Amino acid sequence: MARKIETYFATNRNQLGEEAPWYGRNFHESGSECYRVGKAVVDATKDGEYEVSKIETFPEEAGLDGHDQGAKLGSTRLFTEIKKRMRDQGRDLVVLIHGYASAFATANERAAELTEKYLVRGKDGELRQPIVLSFSWPANGETIPFASYISDRQDAAKSGEAIARLFFRMCDFFVEEARQARGQDSGDKHAPCANRLHLVAHSMGNSALLSAVQVIIKRRGADRLPAILDNVFLMAPDEDDDALQDRLKLGMLPALGNAVHVYHSKDDQALVISDTTKLNPDRLGHNGPVEMDRTDEKVIAVDCRHVDVTKLTHGNHQYYRLREEVITDVQAVLAGRHPEEVPRRTRLVHPRRYMIQRPAD
Repeated sequence: MARKIETYFATNRNQLGEEAPWYGRNFHESGSECYRVGKAVVDATKDGEYEVSKIETFPEEAGLDGHDQGAKLGSTRLFTEIKKRMRDQGRDLVVLIHGYASAFATANERAAELTEKYLVRGKDGELRQPIVLSFSWPANGETIPFASYISDRQDAAKSGEAIARLFFRMCDFFVEEARQARGQDSGDKHAPCANRLHLVAHSMGNSALLSAVQVIIKRRGADRLPAILDNVFLMAPDEDDDALQDRLKLGMLPALGNAVHVYHSKDDQALVISDTTKLNPDRLGHNGPVEMDRTDEKVIAVDCRHVDVTKLTHGNHQYYRLREEVITDVQAVLAGRHPEEVPRRTRLVHPRRYMIQRPAD
């Protein structure tokens, strides 16, 4: 019997209906900056497959006379449910931004997979599943032709506004909840949330993240960024290799959290295609940051070249969810292990560069 896994989602895709595929390849009918939220039930089988069996979109109702009074916001229900589960069950929240060629259902299936694999060991020594919230931007769900890649890249960039709006809503909600829990009516609006929040961006999802970071900077200012994230994982990032040293790209990302971990592999064939046929420069997901000394001290690079092989059709690009060595590495990070103490890592010449060792013969 399949295991039932509940995940949450936000999406700026167009809504198709109450049956599969639920959401399409175009933007929300009110614009790319608008999003809906809800939750999904995903069936996990013994052979490691995941399939969405149910989607519930949370309703939105405008307030009286166009104001907030009496409004029913899906995001309020979303974060109220998540906050309760985090508090009652002692679970962390992981936000996932998927990559190129992912359909809406695929985003929720990946979220369910990370729920089961990115286990978090608490201070009491217990392993717990995180709560996973996926943001699904309107990727075409196709790896070919060339036009699909260009279209996806444009749609990822256009989705930054929606992701930033979701981030602000999440930030304000958790900060306000924490303030109320302390019985305070005032204080630092951007004080760290008491619960741990993490972010995972895979492949082209890093382009959507880059766009979102720039929107956040524009709205809040570079010196007032809300640092509510604990760990940020950039998995096989399909972004320029100088992105983390450039303030106009991802250079300010470390200000949003405590640590940024770049998992990369020079043998990633999906990024080779991006590099050589899609007219992109060297990718961050190949060798990590090109000039590590010019990145923030919170940035850690993890070389996965020895542990990147999965299915032939994956092109060494899906190790973040399929290779046990990488999953174990992520679990150690989520447990709060110092980079030097993560099992199976070897430190390279630079003090913030590591390599996951080859699997035992």
